Amino acid sequence: MYASLRGKTRLAIGQRKRNNCGGKARSRRSPRLLFLALATAFGASALAQEAKRVVQFDPQILMPGIGGATIDLSRFERSGYVAPGQYRLELYVNGKWRGTQDIEYRGSKALGGQPCYNVEFLQRAGLDIQLSARYAAEQGRVPLGDDLVCEDLDQFVPGVLVKTDMGEQRLYLTVPTYYLQAALADNYVDPRYWDSGVTAGRLNYNANINTMESNGRRYTRGYAGLNGGVNLGAWRLRHFGALTWGSNGAGANYQRGQTYIATDIPAWRSQLLIGETSTGGDYFDAISYRGVNISSDERMLPQSLRNYAPVIRGTAATNASVSVFQRGFLIYETTVPPGPFAIDRVQAAGFGGDLDVKIVEANGEEHTFVVPFATGVELLRPGTMRYSVSFGRAMSSASRSSGQNIFEGVIRRGLSNMVTGYGGLAASDHYGSLMGGAAINTSLGAFGGDVTVASANLPHQGTISGSSYRVAYSKNLPNSGTNFSLMAYRYSTSGFVGFNEAIAMRDAGQIRRYGDLGRPRNRFDLNVSQDLGSSLGTVYASGSATQYWKRSGSAVSYSMGYTNRWRDVTYSLSLQRMQSMWPGSSVYAAGRDKSTVVAFNISIPLGRSTSAPVFSTFVNHDSRSGTDISTGVSGHLDQRGDMSYSLSASRDTRGGTNSAGGNLDYRASAANVGVSVSQGSGYRQGSLRASGSVLAHQGGVTFASMLGETVGLLHAPDAEDARVGYSQNKVDSRGYALITSLSPYQLNTVEINPGDMSDDVELLNTSRSVAPRAGAVVLLSYPTRRARPVLIDSRLPNGETLPFGADVFDIVTGDSIGGVGQGSRIVMRAQQDQGSVRVEWGEKPDQQCLIDYQLPERPKGQKQDGYDALELPCKPVPAKARPMSPLAGR
Repeated sequence: MYASLRGKTRLAIGQRKRNNCGGKARSRRSPRLLFLALATAFGASALAQEAKRVVQFDPQILMPGIGGATIDLSRFERSGYVAPGQYRLELYVNGKWRGTQDIEYRGSKALGGQPCYNVEFLQRAGLDIQLSARYAAEQGRVPLGDDLVCEDLDQFVPGVLVKTDMGEQRLYLTVPTYYLQAALADNYVDPRYWDSGVTAGRLNYNANINTMESNGRRYTRGYAGLNGGVNLGAWRLRHFGALTWGSNGAGANYQRGQTYIATDIPAWRSQLLIGETSTGGDYFDAISYRGVNISSDERMLPQSLRNYAPVIRGTAATNASVSVFQRGFLIYETTVPPGPFAIDRVQAAGFGGDLDVKIVEANGEEHTFVVPFATGVELLRPGTMRYSVSFGRAMSSASRSSGQNIFEGVIRRGLSNMVTGYGGLAASDHYGSLMGGAAINTSLGAFGGDVTVASANLPHQGTISGSSYRVAYSKNLPNSGTNFSLMAYRYSTSGFVGFNEAIAMRDAGQIRRYGDLGRPRNRFDLNVSQDLGSSLGTVYASGSATQYWKRSGSAVSYSMGYTNRWRDVTYSLSLQRMQSMWPGSSVYAAGRDKSTVVAFNISIPLGRSTSAPVFSTFVNHDSRSGTDISTGVSGHLDQRGDMSYSLSASRDTRGGTNSAGGNLDYRASAANVGVSVSQGSGYRQGSLRASGSVLAHQGGVTFASMLGETVGLLHAPDAEDARVGYSQNKVDSRGYALITSLSPYQLNTVEINPGDMSDDVELLNTSRSVAPRAGAVVLLSYPTRRARPVLIDSRLPNGETLPFGADVFDIVTGDSIGGVGQGSRIVMRAQQDQGSVRVEWGEKPDQQCLIDYQLPERPKGQKQDGYDALELPCKPVPAKARPMSPLAGR
């Protein structure tokens, strides 16, 4: 086996202490209830018989030494052997992690240990205690209590199978679903195992500098979006902001978005937030405020009890700057190349409110459109509830505070399998609104409807009242490929004033007459897609139309398109229509602004490999600016796809002008950087961009491309250049790496693989599981051992070969560090450059020998590539140096 090793070899020899070996725990069947017998008889019987089986080996087949020396195989003859003692094991129930527990094994060294249980163990494993107690009583046994009982677990839980894997330090239980707690039958982690994480400071940044020169004038604009905070225990401080600056004399301006502290309340399955935030916007207008919010968090629930931020799609004719606003705040900005684009990383969209998108082309042309953002018809399971309560003082984007007190409370509850009821209250100093409605699940789809009544005390107008009615429909037709993610209609009477309007009308310096206000009368939203089949492509449509009281016409924003693929060629056709009631920044100006954009795109790979360049042509027609035609090529400059490029040439048919541009992006483990340039008739443009994250923690500062809400901090000492799973992230020189996104309140399994790690570092554990709390930075420790991989060809003094399978122990620590393979070759990991090891194949003195070794010198800091090969004799062990064999007593 070991003699066939060639070239660069990675060794992973497990570390084993004396009197600590592994195997499977025994399991025994008893008479079953009829339904359990039918469900588990075949598998349980076979596994139980296997667990009791005693296997005897013929030692002569394991290549004994020339003198007939063989190793003691008694400890391998009993399946499920575990030496008595206490072990810290990871508990898995039906393949799902349930935490880490200290498990005691009692018994004899000869027969092995039996795991011991009590009622607390059943609780932690997620078993139904009442059903277990009832079954034990039916069998004439005393139910499990606080004291440990070292018997087969199937005497208390019928049909359970137990397996111990000491190599992985895990205890596996296979339990009939009937005996699991209802919530734990799903992928659910007990709140006792939710990890609050470590103290850390974090910062996400997204920076973009754009320079344009036109008609002899140069203008530079910079943007840096910041998302930072500090974690301290279960509390999280967060701040969102945007820094902009320009060369037009305006100077730098920092726009503060939100600042708050938050924590979760596990007992309520809720989140507590204190500071600057906004209301949800699902049933009432989204209001920015400074105050307190308590809301349920369905992520804390099992998957079976749980229940959207839109993707922003558009087209750009040149290297364009795209800015996204929500409720007047700049929440995202980036530079996109010519062609269609899709932005799906707008984190703030979850707070509610339509997204206003502005596209600024390289030549200064601007386009704007609105992406509707509203939640669909949401149904809940019977008996479940969601709620949100907010109160504080309203804020405006200009003054940060209007001085008006606000309150909003919303509750939803599943009344039956078909009906979910919901209601809410919104109020301020001079405004009150009540809402009630229901969502109904039918075979035709999910329907929702609600009524909102409001009363507002307006300046110079007195009290005005009105109502608003909304109906919504959502349906996914899998057989036809149609998906109505949202189709909604709202009608408001002339006296209805929304929550946001009432706040705005009383803001200092913004008091307006009620009749001058642009109040919505009708609004229709649609979002639908249709899959036409594997060869016919997909069509989609989304948009909204709004009519206002005392205003003619409609404000319309919609888009529709078609996408398809023929072999490796992809193509798409889209139409986008924008019509606003009032152009410019003031919604009270007169007139209308219309724009229609039609775009066609086709992409053809120039080769069959996945890394082949792609040739693309993009045609964009704007009813205001004419037609642009862009042709280009894009691809990757390396095998991993970390460095990408694109080159393009464009033609403006209306102005008869040409332009050309290029983009270069590099994706590293610490950050993403990019550069773009373009030049056309009368202008030049260039931009630099960078995005990434910084995490400060007790071990130093670690960088990553971009951190999500909940992250992991991996620590593997000396494991520089090891990779986090198959991601781009590598372990740095201090042994740290970042897992940029984890799912809160769920089991996350994070693996580390050697990658380009030095061969003299051994990963003692390559997989860790954790269930973090939302927003936490959880520490995942992977123990390592620095030990050089060594191959030693050795024989006894009389020339006889060493027995195959003999153990190799470090003479100082007593650790098992290797074994004897074929051809009397030892494979081991040496923790010291010089030392002695003892080879053992039995308890008797003549079944042991000693090897003194000296490894070749290696420059300090140099990685080891491969193994050291030695040829050394194995000498008899002096009597005074013979400690009790680790094999004794087994």
